[in-house]
Amino acid sequence: MTLWKQNWLRKEAPKSKDAPDRLRELKKEIAVIRKQGEPPFKDPHTFSQYLCDLCSTPHPVSELRQCVLCGRWGCGDCWKDEFYTCKSCAGLIRIHQMKGT
Repeated sequence: MTLWKQNWLRKEAPKSKDAPDRLRELKKEIAVIRKQGEPPFKDPHTFSQYLCDLCSTPHPVSELRQCVLCGRWGCGDCWKDEFYTCKSCAGLIRIHQMKGT
């Protein structure tokens, strides 16, 4: 085995048995608002803007991101890059992290 393969194998993270349980608990608490890939609502007052599901402000669709957990569309102000989720789901993730420690 070459040296770079040995180093790569040693760097594998230890697998936690309770990680799938935490994710399952988190998913039970988060209601799915939209299915993945379902488009955001159009703003009825503008021609080409869409509404942020959290703050209801109009934005071009390119400025919105879909949460991987609940499916809400969030603008830059309502988004947490740390978990790639909306602020609502990020708050629940933080609560679960505090429980686990």
